[in-house]
Amino acid sequence: MLNFYQSPNCKICGNVGISIFSKKFNDELLKTFFIKYYGEKKYENFKNNLKEISYELLKCDHCKFIWQKNIPEKNFSIDLYENIIDKEESLKKSEKKFNNQKKSYYKEIKKITSNFKEKKINILDFGAGWGHWLMSGSSLSYNPYAFELSPSRIKFLLSNQIKILNIETVNSYENFFHYIRLDQVLEHLDEPNQSLSIIKKLGKNNCIFFISVPDGAEIFKKKDNNFQIEKGPVQPLEHLNCFSKKSLEKILDINGFRPLKLDEIIMINIKDFKLDLVSFKSLILDIKNYFFSTSIKFKLKN
Repeated sequence: MLNFYQSPNCKICGNVGISIFSKKFNDELLKTFFIKYYGEKKYENFKNNLKEISYELLKCDHCKFIWQKNIPEKNFSIDLYENIIDKEESLKKSEKKFNNQKKSYYKEIKKITSNFKEKKINILDFGAGWGHWLMSGSSLSYNPYAFELSPSRIKFLLSNQIKILNIETVNSYENFFHYIRLDQVLEHLDEPNQSLSIIKKLGKNNCIFFISVPDGAEIFKKKDNNFQIEKGPVQPLEHLNCFSKKSLEKILDINGFRPLKLDEIIMINIKDFKLDLVSFKSLILDIKNYFFSTSIKFKLKN
């Protein structure tokens, strides 16, 4: 039996949310979505757990933040990635993305390692999935670590010599990491503030944090009568939180983080800058993210 609990208050400011969309999980619109992305057989296995529950989205106009009111129990996310989402297909997609972006992944890690004096730095991918980003700089000088909950993904990570952090061991790594990455993670977490509190303790004083979430700015413009259920910033069961640039920076601010300044971003790029297309693309992307994106580099506040 899948249990839900309600989350009526904004996770940033605590204000009661305003309902902007609500339909029962067994509504035809949501049924079509689940069958399309999970398959009819998988949908049949969990549909009875959803029939009395509403998929309801709340928003906070003050923070420009959207979230799901009815949150599935914590174990659901593990069940989702282990039993509902096709693991083989997921791995293939991750491998394809890795092959397409191998150069940019490598450049990102090389850029980071060049910004620290230590010969070998510690890098954590928090919510690493299959870990291909961590593997992309294997020839560089860093220790790769992953925080991951999915047993099948943990097994894959370990087979590729990536060390694993979990809830039981995480406290042993306080003030340990030079670079912490959360790529497409915060939108999945029922308690994002709790996770941000954890990673704050894990980073060294000069740690660089990269946090990326789907940009939900356009969702604020939608009305109930033209709202579509699709993969994106808001997604039934999976994406519990929907951030704009403003709300992402705000939730990080209240947890003790600050965005890197523009001159800091440029300096990070200059230390490993080469006169090649990859370096130019990396610099332009960082500047673009600074001004417009929900993919942002942060540091701890002094």
